[in-house]
Amino acid sequence: MGTLTAGVPKGMVATRFATAVNIGLVVIVGVWHLGLDTLLMLRGWQEYEPQAAAAGSWLALAVIQTVGSILLLRSALSGHTARLLAGAALITGVVATATYPAGGMISDVSWAWNTVGWFGVLLLIQRPLWELVALLGANTAVTVCFLVGDGALDQVMVARLLAVIYTTAGVQLTFAYLARQLNDGAREATEIAAGQAERLARATADETVHAERRRRYEYLRSRVEPLLRGLAERQLDPGDTVVRHRAAVEAARLRRLFVETDGTPHPLLHELRACADVAERRGVRVTLLSYGDLPDLPTSARRELAEGALLVLATAATQARVTVVTTPEDVVVSVVADAPPETLVESPGPLTVSAVYDQEEDQLWWETRWPV
Repeated sequence: MGTLTAGVPKGMVATRFATAVNIGLVVIVGVWHLGLDTLLMLRGWQEYEPQAAAAGSWLALAVIQTVGSILLLRSALSGHTARLLAGAALITGVVATATYPAGGMISDVSWAWNTVGWFGVLLLIQRPLWELVALLGANTAVTVCFLVGDGALDQVMVARLLAVIYTTAGVQLTFAYLARQLNDGAREATEIAAGQAERLARATADETVHAERRRRYEYLRSRVEPLLRGLAERQLDPGDTVVRHRAAVEAARLRRLFVETDGTPHPLLHELRACADVAERRGVRVTLLSYGDLPDLPTSARRELAEGALLVLATAATQARVTVVTTPEDVVVSVVADAPPETLVESPGPLTVSAVYDQEEDQLWWETRWPV
């Protein structure tokens, strides 16, 4: 379940969406200042006084824009830095407005008011909305103060001022509000998607556990139940060698079945150890050796690798040696024991199997290979 939910980390979609909004905002402010403001200044260059202050204001705002954009795109724009840069933009806007001709605060040569507002959106997009409202209010108050100082605030100018406020500050506030709503929506969608992924992962895990339990139940019904019923109904003789062999094999298989899902560093060795324990309880001396670092093996591969050793250990008389060798090419499980040759009748599965019986030494050698 952790593997499934790890593919949909919470906040990833929302973060990417916020990054896209930030990139769009940086582009808007960049085109506005470097494009439109430059054209306005060049067209009305002769009307600014002093011209050096006007050029310095434009350059200072360009620096503020560059620094703020880089920090925003890197998600390194802290609240203190954002407020500091926004304050610097407001002061620079005051200097730029002071260079306008008398009564030119709302004219073809005025550029700082709208630009400072967009800078506020850029720098305070991640801050509470009231901070942007305060900046836009202060920016508007600067223009009003200059109009009052020039004695140009008549009824016509008031109407023009209200229209400009509506078309500038209104658009900027709307943009900031919609960006926040979209970010919140993306974050909510991410949380919903993460919740759905978690529920799907839980359902998948439950289905997997259920399927595994059914597999084990079917195994018990097909292999162990007939043996136990035969012993209970006295149809099978516990003293019969064949019956004892079947019992030893099924006991080892059950033991391996119980431990194959244990969370151990090396599940294959754990399962082989369980098979060896069953043999040791019958008095068989078992040696288990391992060479090399075992890779992660699927359950089916571990089951087939352990099956051959299980069969030999279940029929070993006095001693057995199990060896696990890991190479870059394959994993090899071999067992040598004083087991009867009849053990060779059963095959553990489709893996590569080698078996040799030494009649002189009364030793059975079985090897199973799984390609890495």
